[in-house]
Amino acid sequence: MHKIVVSFLFLLLAQLCPAQYIVGGYGNGPARITETETLDTSGLQCVYYHYIYDPEIDYFEELYEILQIGSRYSKYGSYGSYKVDSIVKATERVISADEYVAWLRKYKTAPNYIIKDLKNKNLTVYDKVFIDNYMYEEDTPRFAWQLEDGTEEVCGHKCHKATASFRGRIWTAWYSDIPVPNGPWKFGGLPGLILKIEDSTGEHRFSAIMIKRDQTSFGKQKRQYINTTREKFNKAILEYKNEAWKAFAGTDYQPKDAEGKAVEIPKRKLFFNPIELE
Repeated sequence: MHKIVVSFLFLLLAQLCPAQYIVGGYGNGPARITETETLDTSGLQCVYYHYIYDPEIDYFEELYEILQIGSRYSKYGSYGSYKVDSIVKATERVISADEYVAWLRKYKTAPNYIIKDLKNKNLTVYDKVFIDNYMYEEDTPRFAWQLEDGTEEVCGHKCHKATASFRGRIWTAWYSDIPVPNGPWKFGGLPGLILKIEDSTGEHRFSAIMIKRDQTSFGKQKRQYINTTREKFNKAILEYKNEAWKAFAGTDYQPKDAEGKAVEIPKRKLFFNPIELE
């Protein structure tokens, strides 16, 4: 059974990590990297530490994510992906497939990101369910913030307290003197940039660890996306995380024994605790 579990986890990692950005096989040949459509130039970047706890399996993950703020758009996504993109832009020679895959694994990249249209007040979420790319649009959420007494220093900035209930969770935010009504994930709408926010259960916590003022371009990947709605996407990813083995059962990826016969895949829930509960 131990070998089956290892095989299952290996397959999950193999299909989720390199496939996020690379097209084609591995090797010494040139990497075929997914093209990016440039949307804006960011003059302000904020890196966040994101703690997630899944009480169902009693396990937590620690992620590093980055908010890039431009004049028309902002982007929030994996800091590892941001670093790999920066390396690619700075590398003038041909990058091999093996080299590129090594970078993806080293920096723990992730395929999900959010583009906010600051002018039209809407946002687009880009994400994956197994090997399928999804996207959905929605109006920029309006948080019913309650400004409260209390201050806290975060990343060298004096921040003020605000609270709001949003899609099944109660949030406490700390917003700074940086006059930008933005923040991690979909959060925003306060008088200053949100540098820290956590829900009342402690299952999701975001905290700024670095603020930069570099001039960097950013955009969205040129991929074939399945256009859906927030409700349908959230349902699809929840079903996959709870029953991931169904994606492998009956396929070439299903583990086999020494005689080549398919063996049962452990019916285990993958790590997952959605920010939105409604």
